[in-house]
Amino acid sequence: MESSVFDGLSRSSRSPQPHSPHLVQFYEQDHYLVAAMAEFVETGIDAGEVAVVIATESHRRRLEARLASRGLERLVAPGSRRYLAMDADETVAKLMNGNGLDDGRFKDVVGTVLAQAASGGRGVRAFGEMVTLLWRQGDQQAALRVEELWNQLGSELSFSLLCAYPIGDFRGDRDLAAFSKICREHSVVVPAESFSSLANDDERTRTIADLQRRAAAIETEIAERMRAEEALRRARDEAEAANRAKDEFVALLGHELRNPLSSVQNAIISASLDPAYRDRGLEIARRGADQLGQLVDDLLDVARVTQGRVTLRMKPLSFSEIVECAVDAKRRLLELRSLELELSLPKPDAQIVADATRLEQVIVNLIDNAAKYTDCGGRITIVGDRVGNDVRLRVRDNGIGIAPDQLPRVFELFAQADRPLDRAQGGLGIGLSIVKRLVELHGGSVQAHSEGIGKGSEFVVLLPAVAARAELLEEPAPVPAANGCLRMLVVDDNRDAADSLRIMLELHGHRVDVAYDGVSALAAARSSSPDLMLVDIGLPGMDGYELARCIREEESLRTLYLVATTGYGRESDRQRALAAGFDRHVTKPIRLQTLQRIIEAVGSGRS
Repeated sequence: MESSVFDGLSRSSRSPQPHSPHLVQFYEQDHYLVAAMAEFVETGIDAGEVAVVIATESHRRRLEARLASRGLERLVAPGSRRYLAMDADETVAKLMNGNGLDDGRFKDVVGTVLAQAASGGRGVRAFGEMVTLLWRQGDQQAALRVEELWNQLGSELSFSLLCAYPIGDFRGDRDLAAFSKICREHSVVVPAESFSSLANDDERTRTIADLQRRAAAIETEIAERMRAEEALRRARDEAEAANRAKDEFVALLGHELRNPLSSVQNAIISASLDPAYRDRGLEIARRGADQLGQLVDDLLDVARVTQGRVTLRMKPLSFSEIVECAVDAKRRLLELRSLELELSLPKPDAQIVADATRLEQVIVNLIDNAAKYTDCGGRITIVGDRVGNDVRLRVRDNGIGIAPDQLPRVFELFAQADRPLDRAQGGLGIGLSIVKRLVELHGGSVQAHSEGIGKGSEFVVLLPAVAARAELLEEPAPVPAANGCLRMLVVDDNRDAADSLRIMLELHGHRVDVAYDGVSALAAARSSSPDLMLVDIGLPGMDGYELARCIREEESLRTLYLVATTGYGRESDRQRALAAGFDRHVTKPIRLQTLQRIIEAVGSGRS
């Protein structure tokens, strides 16, 4: 312990000071604290000062024993006017009220004792352990407030003060700010014994340098941790937002699925109750089934596209023809909503290299989006043209428009999920996300524009153009129509699916047999030698892949046209079906147009 620190306090405390000296002693072991208390008190007594000690009973007894061993037992005896002792626990209790620390009680209790000690004109030296008790009770704010109250009292009375804290109480990051404030509240900071006991200045200098190094490393670690914590907070916020979006989407999906299911169910019941309602009921049921099929296709598409599992079959195409095909596919929708269509396309020699099916899907989705958010009687304008080395498609409407804050989000997945509960427009909010990803897969770009709510919107697609070649512009030779009926075998373990497909095909004039498992299907194929087999993959016992391999091993059945029908539409599923011997892979539900093209191709090959 540096006695010069306490000697200086003796000199400064003999005359009034603007701010009384206020020391803080950090310590590691109790015996070092008692030694520091003893030296602090003894130095004051030697200078003729009055000692006021506010400490725990254990520390008071050990202090008094140490002073007695130095011949000062008379000064620390009960009734001595040179040594006033107070119990720290009892004093803390007196300072508290129902709401915590009471500033007024501090001045009444502690201030009164110090004023009495100084009444004889002597200097006063005080030791206070109240702050340590409050700190260890977890009341850091009260401990810091006591330090402030000591300083306020020091501006009114002249005394020197020593406070003490165990250095081990400042371990966590949350203690750093409080530790800094404690040091600021004291005029002198005395380090713990591991530093104070160093033998010479060289050791102290080296220790200070090492402590500075450690402090810099800790500050860096803390800063890095606070960056890490911010990243964790952002990740948590994003995860919570994703969970909310997922919950909203699941609720939205349930809504969108139940609507067409309800219309199909109600139409079937109505048609069965009144035959006069049959045609109307079938039309409603057909539209509901189409809506369900579109929802399933959209869900499968968004999964494939977002996971990068889309394989494009690129070839040179006429841009105008692709747009016209997409418009033809949506004319009925536009008519039902009484929407006026303005169509302007570039010359047929505007060529692109693209996947025809996927590009048509892009344009169909943009038309759907425009129709969905344009009131009946509104107008949709579709313009295609050349812009430098690109072809450009603009789909413009005079519908509800897009708010400025929503414009940057229109291509985000499920961006529509925050629309009102009435769901008047319908849809899952994934169509534009699919558009953006498919356009980018083609090497193009898409942008959304709107002047605000009620002012319509415009979507602009840019795709790389290629030089026209004469052979690309030639009309393909028409596929001859099927010559007569075909003999078919439908294989599906779902009896309703198999029987309904058989009925539809028979109504188109074909002869159709049905099998509900792989073994029966193989026997039926051997006996009837069909022209075309529509085979479900997920059959019990012998699955569709094994059935296809067995058929291809039969000499009499090798020319049979095999079509795999399945709910799995990944590229890997298609490749597996072709490898097993299938000629074609289609996903359920099979569209009538797709089935007709297959039948025409088989009929043409047979003829």
